Amino acid sequence: MGLEKLMNTTIVSTELTHSRLKFLGSKFGVTEDIVSRLALGISIREGKVPDNWEPKAIHGKSQIEIATGKSIRGKTLFKNELPLWVLLLSNVEGQLDSIEAIRSKFIVHWERGIEMIIRADDGEDWVHLISSLVANE
Repeated sequence: MGLEKLMNTTIVSTELTHSRLKFLGSKFGVTEDIVSRLALGISIREGKVPDNWEPKAIHGKSQIEIATGKSIRGKTLFKNELPLWVLLLSNVEGQLDSIEAIRSKFIVHWERGIEMIIRADDGEDWVHLISSLVANE
């Protein structure tokens, strides 16, 4: 299936997502790849995302000035769990016909998940923020 290609690829976010990722990593006190995996899980749990989804600016939400998108390698993002992530993605998005289609869906889920976390951030304790996002509804 070419999972090795996904492990060796680099995915790149928008500048806005990179800014949010830096802010969240700093707030949570963890690396950006940990925040990225959390964001992926939150977005995939939310359901399908349109291919043309793009992050939107949110008035009043904290950001860090960034000049480039975030680049992250597949092996850094997925660690040894890529087959699990592909299965989770396929359960939500259905059968994807190419590695590029899978890669593209991971990018939009990553960015949507980061935006979901930012939208839910009310400035309170980050533990409560994450708890509110992963709690069963």
